[in-house]
Amino acid sequence: MANERQKIAADIAARREQFQKSVSELENKLDLTEQRKILSERVAGSFQANPVPWLVGAGILGVIVVSSIAWAVFGDD
Repeated sequence: MANERQKIAADIAARREQFQKSVSELENKLDLTEQRKILSERVAGSFQANPVPWLVGAGILGVIVVSSIAWAVFGDD
């Protein structure tokens, strides 16, 4: 009986530890400042590794914006 209680106590302790770990991981995922920091580091690293896709994307976005403005100003509507 005492052995069974020790097993149950050990099982409860293991489950508490796992639960605490899960809650800690969830807190990290929901911490917006930390996630923003991680994302900005990834973006900066990506740009430093290969800036060409970022520059092409910025150029395409610029063309879209200028075209939309020109269409709104010079369109027949």
